Amino acid sequence: MVNGLLMRYVHLPVNVGPARTVTVPVVPPPYVETVLHFCHRDLLSSHLGLTKTIEKVRRHAYLPGWRKDVAEFVRECAKRGGGKGPRPWTSGRMQRMPVADLTGPFSLLVVDAVGPLPETERSNKYILVFVDYFTRWAEAFAVAALDSITFVDAMVNGVVARHGVPSRLLSDNGRNFTSEVAKAFYQTLGIRKLFGAAYHPQTQGLVERFNGILIGMLRMHVDEAQTDWDVYLPRVLFACRSAYHEALGDSPFFSLYGRDPVLPLDVAFLNLGKKWKSNEVAQYRRELYRSMRDSRHLVERQLIKAQDRHEQRLRDQVEVNFEIGEQVWVYQFFRAKRGENRTKKLAFSWHGPYRVLDKVGENAYRIDIPSHPNKVVTVNVNRFKKFRGRWTRPFMDEIPEGIVEEEAEGEDGPLEETDLPPSSYTERLTLGAEDTAVVGTETPLLEVVAKRVVNRAAGYLVLTANYETFWLPRAALIPV
Repeated sequence: MVNGLLMRYVHLPVNVGPARTVTVPVVPPPYVETVLHFCHRDLLSSHLGLTKTIEKVRRHAYLPGWRKDVAEFVRECAKRGGGKGPRPWTSGRMQRMPVADLTGPFSLLVVDAVGPLPETERSNKYILVFVDYFTRWAEAFAVAALDSITFVDAMVNGVVARHGVPSRLLSDNGRNFTSEVAKAFYQTLGIRKLFGAAYHPQTQGLVERFNGILIGMLRMHVDEAQTDWDVYLPRVLFACRSAYHEALGDSPFFSLYGRDPVLPLDVAFLNLGKKWKSNEVAQYRRELYRSMRDSRHLVERQLIKAQDRHEQRLRDQVEVNFEIGEQVWVYQFFRAKRGENRTKKLAFSWHGPYRVLDKVGENAYRIDIPSHPNKVVTVNVNRFKKFRGRWTRPFMDEIPEGIVEEEAEGEDGPLEETDLPPSSYTERLTLGAEDTAVVGTETPLLEVVAKRVVNRAAGYLVLTANYETFWLPRAALIPV
């Protein structure tokens, strides 16, 4: 017990060194939703995936039946479902990075640039990203340009001043990484420069994968104009660094520092870990050294295992099937309208949900378009992912208590789906090599699911194509 709160010992599985044990609070039922929110939707978590969210909850709280709750909470997060996840391309053969060549943290640094993005109020348009191959620790800096001076300045002040000089630096052949200024910088600090095309057949795949994760997490928070992404960058970085990494078997934060970070959730439940006194500094240093040494050995073994697992996955790809009537997300190519200051990198890639009508051949399905009931589209399966959402429950539960449900008379009779107006704006979306479809982009209405009468005025509970519900008066639903 700590301050009247029941605590629980949790043993974290490790492959190297002594087992790690942490003390976490047993969360009372009224606070379960709050804990799940902080571990998934909060800015310092930024809609992490299922595996990372499970590991985050495990390290900071205990909930009865928590694995099932976490899985349901993450899968029902509609914002994550529509905004995150790459298009499911089939990967080629993986090329191994020689792990044995890594001597420790920041022995090999990978650098890449993201952008241009919409210009922010601070005039930033790009992100310079540095990732340590050994610990997966990432540094990212919002910059206004990608010239060599900006690159050198970011690396000196943001990387070298914090972590020391890396032994090797891997990049593509961008002019900012190969200029005379950059070459002089490498020579001065004794950095061996590697270029992706020659050194790694898939270039700097590690940092490119991280870029996709970073952009996906920023997408969860930016405003509609996408001009405030640099405000969220530091906190999204923290979410990445403190999240469980499958290849490491732990978080990049622990792999680098040998300890876990203290999160706001820990402070809320007074779970601050072991307390050290001033006369125990020597003992703390010894334990920290052992912890960091063990984490280095763990990282080396886990990196090799992760490469083996990835190769096995590529060999054992299985057929993906969808059931008739099942709801799916569909990958949408981004196409900004003329004059729009938006970018594909921060736009939602997955649209829907759409309903599967039937299967065509081995790898294609027909789907219906809610905003255009007469339109049927054939889509290749590699543009699908399963839709899971809490809006599949009965919508009658959404009706406020104390409201009398009744049918309005005369002209206020119940609406049919055919009475609903079409989307006010449409764009053409390519879904396959052979076919196209017109899809509404302003959340068209899907159907009326309930009705109420308040002060003799009829109101209707409507369901949108994004499976959100809200009440509208009849006048708002009559086609013009």
